[in-house]
Amino acid sequence: MGSTPVWPSTTSLAENSTVSKMLTVVEAIKSVMVKRSKIPIASDNLTLTCDVTGRYDTIYWMKDNLSLVLNNTLNSDITISNNSLHFSPVQVYNNGNYQCVATNIFGPHTSPKYQLLVNYGPLSVNISGPVSVVIGSVITATLKCSANSQPTSEYGWKFNNQSVLGTGPLIAVVASLENAGNYTCVAKNPVTNISMSKTITLDVTGHSPAPPFQSRVGLMLMALLALSLCLLINH
Repeated sequence: MGSTPVWPSTTSLAENSTVSKMLTVVEAIKSVMVKRSKIPIASDNLTLTCDVTGRYDTIYWMKDNLSLVLNNTLNSDITISNNSLHFSPVQVYNNGNYQCVATNIFGPHTSPKYQLLVNYGPLSVNISGPVSVVIGSVITATLKCSANSQPTSEYGWKFNNQSVLGTGPLIAVVASLENAGNYTCVAKNPVTNISMSKTITLDVTGHSPAPPFQSRVGLMLMALLALSLCLLINH
């Protein structure tokens, strides 16, 4: 048998050529969250970070639904680095609702609002109530302690800088001579751990009424004395 000839292919080079194209897949942004570095306390440094899940091109910040502008006086202590907002330091006037916005070709993706509430104080302590009472005019004198702080301070009371009377902003003092003296309110912020105190002097005047038992005994003795005098006179 003769061999079968193999003829060269007549397919043109144009038919075998291929075109390569690069296809770039952009992942959609799944979530954007604002995270803080620590509990915000006045005069401490604080960082808010924009945590993005997914590929993004740019990030910008908003405060109270407006784009955050850093070139004004109130924001002069704020800087932006990468995806973080730095407060050096943070102050009460920085309070507000912060959001970060991450963008890519699909558009912007906005984080939920983070409410910045700066803790501070107490900056001052005040005691309201009478500084002088007269026995018989009132049964008790009520003293009220207040402090300028965030969050609300915890309160404790001392009498003459020794006896611990109790806790809470209010204290009722019985109007008696032995309760005259110095009353001190100690206010402590449970977050900042700062304490501040205020002292007032309560003056009590008048005579304390005798206890009921002593009053009855006194009346009986006076009656017996009167009876004895009557018997002596009659004799």
